[in-house]
Amino acid sequence: MVARARNSKNVLKVCILGEGGVGKTTLTKRIITGAFDSTTKMTIGVDFHLLKTSIFDPFASQYADDVPQIPIQAQIWDFAGEERFRFMLPRYCKGSVCGLLLYDITRYSTTNYIDEWFSIWKDNAPKGSPLLLVATKSDLIAPEREERAMETMIELAERLDIPNFYIISSLDGKNVHVLTNDLLISAYKFNFNYLKEQGF
Repeated sequence: MVARARNSKNVLKVCILGEGGVGKTTLTKRIITGAFDSTTKMTIGVDFHLLKTSIFDPFASQYADDVPQIPIQAQIWDFAGEERFRFMLPRYCKGSVCGLLLYDITRYSTTNYIDEWFSIWKDNAPKGSPLLLVATKSDLIAPEREERAMETMIELAERLDIPNFYIISSLDGKNVHVLTNDLLISAYKFNFNYLKEQGF
């Protein structure tokens, strides 16, 4: 069941998953503040962040002269990637209306447990809730490795059946705005339809 505060279509629980050191906290802070934070420390257990913003109504007609904006509150849950904290994830994934699954594009080893993260999400988040695949730290990849990195991402996305995937940099902001917009719209649309089905 999707957790509400209370029964609001505008309150969105979002989870960020992935191995330790892939940049989950750095991305979260970039999304919230719009700036890169070089002082980020390793997450212990789980951190909670709140983003208050607005999105254009995704259900409005594309031909409307003035598409209304919808105020939303995104509750972003940033999980530690270390195995000793993984037992906490199933409980915290419950009620999430969208998730981000991260790996470090410069360290292929961070994809080693991506199937486990994916399974945790699928088994505990509401059925059908969207999950976006994100490769981080694109600013660190050598130009000659970019093509192979993209091929790897496409292979992962196809294998996990994740239609939306992104290569981003929290340092220079590459694709972070696009990712954030897609994240919030995906979360809002799923939440809206889920609550409608529940009679809210």
